[in-house]
Amino acid sequence: MQITIRYSSIDRFRQTRKFKTLAGAQKYAHKWVGPHPDVSPMGYAVSFDGIGKVTWTGATAAELFPEKTGLKG
Repeated sequence: MQITIRYSSIDRFRQTRKFKTLAGAQKYAHKWVGPHPDVSPMGYAVSFDGIGKVTWTGATAAELFPEKTGLKG
């Protein structure tokens, strides 16, 4: 399994990381947009303040943000 997370912010900072585990990908995504971001059906999540955004491949929104979706595990 490989999960790619891309972070971008309104000041044009960009960073991409690849993960072999879901736990690592979750930790990285939560670092940038928190565990309860606004999740779009288009495949991205935005922080509560609107400054940061993550996009991903290799996982679902429910897997990356289980607290937001009500799914555990």
